[in-house]
Amino acid sequence: MEGLPDEQVCWKNVSFDEATGQGSYLMKMAPGTRSNPHTHTGAEEFFVLEGDLTDNDGFSYRSGDFVSLTAGSSHFSYTKTSCLLEVTHRGATKSIVEGAL
Repeated sequence: MEGLPDEQVCWKNVSFDEATGQGSYLMKMAPGTRSNPHTHTGAEEFFVLEGDLTDNDGFSYRSGDFVSLTAGSSHFSYTKTSCLLEVTHRGATKSIVEGAL
């Protein structure tokens, strides 16, 4: 997770199982990075360890914030300065078109 210079998003698996979409990982996003729009089939929780993160609805999170999103929620997020998150999924995500939000 040291973050290679050309990587915009780095992941470090803690317990995430891609087959079930459940578990946890650390995610580091470079300045100006955004996630792809997606819908959650299960709950998602994340803890902002460092930096800033803003959801597409304009709500901003900072270091120390804990966020819980319900199953069926859709969003994408971006960071201005960079961020480090601990993320836990309780179900898979499905990519969606940004206009579907």
